[in-house]
Parts: sequence; structure tokens; C-alpha cells
Amino acid sequence: MDDLATMLWKEAAELVGNRRYLRVFVLAVLALGILPGLAQPPAAPAPLVRLFLLLRLAYVLLAAVIMVAQTAPDLVLHERVGRTLDYLLATRLTDGAIFGGKVVVAAAVGYAGGLAAMGVQLVVADLRGGGGWQWLYLAFPVGRWIAFAVMAVLVAYVAVVGTFVALRVGDQRAAYMVTVASLFLPALPFVLHLATLSPTTGWFVRATALFALVVAAMAAAGFRLFRREMLALYLQE
Repeated sequence: MDDLATMLWKEAAELVGNRRYLRVFVLAVLALGILPGLAQPPAAPAPLVRLFLLLRLAYVLLAAVIMVAQTAPDLVLHERVGRTLDYLLATRLTDGAIFGGKVVVAAAVGYAGGLAAMGVQLVVADLRGGGGWQWLYLAFPVGRWIAFAVMAVLVAYVAVVGTFVALRVGDQRAAYMVTVASLFLPALPFVLHLATLSPTTGWFVRATALFALVVAAMAAAGFRLFRREMLALYLQE
């Protein structure tokens, strides 16, 4: 645990000192919070209104994905480019702490970005509505589940994938595109269920639990496959 805490402190300190990523974080939160918050629900039947409100939630998930997909590869690539990854691998930190520290920090940044964008959306909707606090999608159980549980599993998945992609792909843009593209298959069932216009919380609970098991298996495989001996040889190629 001490090794993991050391890695978390190191990665967090480097992100806080990176002005470029702080700007990206703020811009993503503001853009994906303000723009959808300006739209008003249409005069339509209740299922369509609920779907419209849930579509706003897609911007929250997008903010989370953008941040974690940018952060996870960069936590590895900036060390590969700066040749500091070699020094990190030479320390006494365990393999699990190195891998876990990068994954946890990337996931935390993505989750924080999503929550911040959600907060901006709620404030903008309230100011625009002028008739009391607007809870939007949080007024529905399925919306609350997606906003907090689904987003948590989603950022964990992207963090694991993005970390491994960056170990094999040396270009930031390519690593970002591959990481985002990996979301297509796991996101498809959720999108198709929303398209039914009658999404249920029970279905999302079961789907999220299954998705979480897949992410846990991927993370466990990551801890087993992240071996500094093999990685050091690959980086020398």
C-alpha cells in the first residue's frame, strides 16, 4: 500500500503541475457542461422528454471519457518520451503499484471531470429555467445509476485500456484514438437499450455489474502482465 500511495502522489503531483492538462480539463468540463445545459426539453410525450434528458447525460460521460482517454496514455507516454520510465522501472516500487497508480489516477481524473461537467449542467439548467432547481436526469433512478455507477465502471475500463495502449503505441494521438475506439463494443448494448425509449434501472444494474466483472478481469490481467523485465526489453527496441 505504501508503494501504491507513493505512485498516486507522484502521478497526481505531475498532473497538477501540467498546465496543458489543466486547461484541457477546464475546457472539457465547461464545454460539455454549458452547451447541453442551454437546451430546453421539447414539448413531447413523457418517454421522449426522459430520453432527451438522458441524452444530456451522454455529455457527462463524454467529458469523463475525454479526460481519462487523454490522461491514461499520457501518464505513460510522457515518461517514455522523457526517458523517466526507465528510472521508474529501476526503483523498488512493485509492478502492481506502478500499473495501479497510473490506472487509478487516470480513472479518478475522468470521474472528477464527469462529475464537474454534471455540476455545470445542473447550474446552467437552473439559471436558464428560472423556476427552481433543475435535477434533469438525476430525477430518474436510471439517470442516477448511469451518472454515478456506469460512469465509474466506464472510466475504469478506459484507464486500463489506455495504460496498456500507451505501452505499445508511442504516439499520443494514436493512443487516444485506439483507446476511444475500444469503447464501441462495451457501449453498444447501453446505447441500444436507451434507443428503446423505455430504459429500466434493473437492466442497467445487471449490465453494469457484468461490465464491472469484465473490467475487473482486465485489471487483474493487467497486474499479472505488467512485468518490468519484459517492459524494459520492449522499451529498448
